[in-house]
Amino acid sequence: MKFKKRELSLNNLIGLTAPLDLEGDIFDQVIEISGVLKTELMENGYYTNGPILFKYNPFDGEELSVYTTIGNTVNIIGENKSEINFTPHFELTTSYFYRHFDETEKVPYEEIKNNIEENERTLKEIYHVVLDFYGEIVLDMYCEVE
Repeated sequence: MKFKKRELSLNNLIGLTAPLDLEGDIFDQVIEISGVLKTELMENGYYTNGPILFKYNPFDGEELSVYTTIGNTVNIIGENKSEINFTPHFELTTSYFYRHFDETEKVPYEEIKNNIEENERTLKEIYHVVLDFYGEIVLDMYCEVE
């Protein structure tokens, strides 16, 4: 497995965090949550202009966070009682970037984790960017490590 050094940099990142169904398929949950997020945004007058991004650690996680980008900033007034969160700028530089091309193959999470641990590091989160590449789904995976 080959990792590359990459930077993930996004402006106006907005997301929704929900409990993770440990029995369910992660990608089905991403589709469901992203649908709720995009509907909520459009109903409130926000245009989504970016890919779907989700934060998920298959080895240590009870929540699933799904994000996209919007064309303008959000000004949350008062207490935010929803699960929606907004980040004006998100940036992550990692030496553990992996691109998963074949959607019919399982994502090699165990191999990713083992490679990181071989370098005496600990996997904290994996940020998955979902890309549509000529009708095929590609996952760009940015591993946050400690």
